[in-house]
Amino acid sequence: MTNNYLLFRLGDRLFGISMEGALEILPWRKSRMVPLAYSYIEGLLDYRGTIYPVFQLALLLGLSRPGPIGFTAPDPMQPLKDRSIVLLREGDRRFGITVDSVVKMARLEHPDDQTSDIKGIQPHLILGRSFDEDQEIILLRFERLFHAG
Repeated sequence: MTNNYLLFRLGDRLFGISMEGALEILPWRKSRMVPLAYSYIEGLLDYRGTIYPVFQLALLLGLSRPGPIGFTAPDPMQPLKDRSIVLLREGDRRFGITVDSVVKMARLEHPDDQTSDIKGIQPHLILGRSFDEDQEIILLRFERLFHAG
């Protein structure tokens, strides 16, 4: 069985989420900061009259990223060239995630259930693994991203 997935990059890894919950892809823009929020919450985005909490998916997944070094380091809030916000819907909840770049939409086979050997990401967040043009794609269960365990 095949499904449609939105593929995107976080660092040097390729991820995918089901197209069922994807609403829109926006160029990155600064969100309104939320005081005393978790570090993975980037802020709130007002888009077409709807407020979306925006999450830094890389931080939520625990992916390490190289930080700026030295006095000439770029401003950390400056957008990367291809950085985007993907707006998602899960039930009646709407939220956004920041990704380094959106790669494409792809039709992939339903993934296998062998998720134990994917290092660095909590297994309950992983739907499975797939391959496209010999690249590993980690398929996420975005409906579980913001639920405990």
